[in-house]
Amino acid sequence: MRTSSARSRSRLTSPRLRALGALGTGLVLAGCATMPSTGAPPAQPVSGDNTQAAQQVVVVAEAPNANDQPAALFSSFLDDLVSDEQDYHTAKEFLTPAAAKAWNPQQQVAVLDKVNASLVGDPTATRATIRVSGTEVAVLDARHAFKPPQQETYTQEFTLLKGAQGWRIDTPPEGIILNEVDFARIYESVDLYFPVAAPDGGDSTAAPSALVADPIYVRSHIDPLTDAANALLGGPSAWLAPAVATGFPQGSSLGKSVVTIGGETGGNGVSLTFGGAVGARLQNPPDCDQMAAQLYFTLSEIPTLQAQQGGEKIESVSLYRKGDATASCRADGTSHYSPFAVGSGTTSYFVGANGRLESLDVGSGNTSPVPKPVPVALAPASAGHIGGFAVAPGISDKVAVLSANQRDLYIGSLSPQSTAPMHPTLSSTVVGGLSSPSWDGLGRLWVADTAPAAPALRAVVGGKVVTVPVADLHGTVTGVRVAADGVRIALTVKNGDTTSVQVGRIEQSGTAAAPVLTVSGLKSVTQSLTGVKSVSWFDGDSLIVLGQSAGTAPGLTTWQVDGSSVLAADDQLPSPADGMTTVAALAQYSSLENGLKAPLLGDSNGASGIGDTADKGKGKVYRWSKNQWQEVAQGDTTVNGPMPSYPG
Repeated sequence: MRTSSARSRSRLTSPRLRALGALGTGLVLAGCATMPSTGAPPAQPVSGDNTQAAQQVVVVAEAPNANDQPAALFSSFLDDLVSDEQDYHTAKEFLTPAAAKAWNPQQQVAVLDKVNASLVGDPTATRATIRVSGTEVAVLDARHAFKPPQQETYTQEFTLLKGAQGWRIDTPPEGIILNEVDFARIYESVDLYFPVAAPDGGDSTAAPSALVADPIYVRSHIDPLTDAANALLGGPSAWLAPAVATGFPQGSSLGKSVVTIGGETGGNGVSLTFGGAVGARLQNPPDCDQMAAQLYFTLSEIPTLQAQQGGEKIESVSLYRKGDATASCRADGTSHYSPFAVGSGTTSYFVGANGRLESLDVGSGNTSPVPKPVPVALAPASAGHIGGFAVAPGISDKVAVLSANQRDLYIGSLSPQSTAPMHPTLSSTVVGGLSSPSWDGLGRLWVADTAPAAPALRAVVGGKVVTVPVADLHGTVTGVRVAADGVRIALTVKNGDTTSVQVGRIEQSGTAAAPVLTVSGLKSVTQSLTGVKSVSWFDGDSLIVLGQSAGTAPGLTTWQVDGSSVLAADDQLPSPADGMTTVAALAQYSSLENGLKAPLLGDSNGASGIGDTADKGKGKVYRWSKNQWQEVAQGDTTVNGPMPSYPG
């Protein structure tokens, strides 16, 4: 999600020019000028989505001055890289003809903490060298997907030559170079959406699964809708590609077309016309529906300036074959490809004081939710109290519970007509060996077995227990939270004295009778944390973590699953309640429930400061409502019980 989650990070500030490190011969600031597109520039920096539309700043590129010396000319070139020109044509005027022809500003974006530029030695009459240095924070690839820097220190030298028009840059950078502040002003993160790849030999008639979010960054001031659509047509990121598919043929693009809201049809819909291979594929209704859904869910979450000023939101996407007057298909928020957690509603669950499962409707409009005991037994009496659980999302009614000693896992049903399973689906060899389980939206159950002799990640697929190898794993998986799409999985990994959260990609092969699952592409997303208590999916592309850094108290933080948290400011999250051990979020999106997410949930182990002395040690269930943690109560009685969780 991009409009209100952690990923919407572009914060417009008052007009300014880049401040570069001093050059050896003295630096002259030149290049871009700024002008407001609406109203006067603010006297103070402003932030937030409401002010963004009112204080949009246009950065205008300026051509090189014939009298500029190497230092000033290179400074002006860097200034032009932060302009709002779509094709950087003015920046190319700073290059020699051969360099201008070869330079591809879309090749990559290098983001530095600060851009320091200095002359190297004394220039000759016709040749000079400029060195640019800084700490590399991140890199965007040619597709504008985030990738961590390969080196901490960025140092590059660029040659300038003097010709008939004055000094020009002969060796430009690969792509463009920006500092962190400029990057935050220019770029915003958006999600592209792709369907889950069907395994070889899979059932081609199976119901469509939820689309998978694939985050990239686009220039927010130019044409983010068209940029995002073209990126979508170009296919998924290299990291996600092995696990997803796409309805668009390889090499697809919009060509000279642009995405506009309304257009000829009016309203808040988007209409796009395709010929060639895409147009031919529109004749197949399932392919057409899939492509329209990919475009709708990609475009509808992008907070464009046009939409903010007009109060608009893209409500549908219609696809036309070239020459046709009638749309081949149309997608909106009701599409069966929806990545949004509609089926989960706002019902959460927790383990009551009696050790049985209870449900709780914590919808935003429910100010006093009342717990309701689940009326069926979910495990044999010999299993004891529930030691962990997960309710399957959607309408399957399946629930997985751990025995009190966390050694056995049972799969039962919430249906009132069901009976308790008598035998565990899987067991660990040691007491406390199994982690809390997690369901994905494809009906697969995931759990970590931490038995020292044979730790493993396991999945239950169609009633079969599958051991899932994790490539490049360093440490032991102690916890698992799988995304509803069944493609991304968050693993809590303990390595020595450090516990981190690592996100991997789930790849499926084999057959229904003999499924083969692997987790690949592990990447750590909680670099600054050394201890992790609890993890939950926060929305389509981020996690919320209850954890702590060395020497700090536990806190709640959000982390982007592509690793790009280094490019984003922290969300304004509440401090955890005293003694909190669990955090749970429902991975909803702003388009649901009038933009209101179901609240965060937590529990407490009864640490100091919570409840009366008699209640300490029992634990409380909390929900975040009206800017405070509120104890869930039944009448005048506070509800005791651990592990509040939404389905999943």
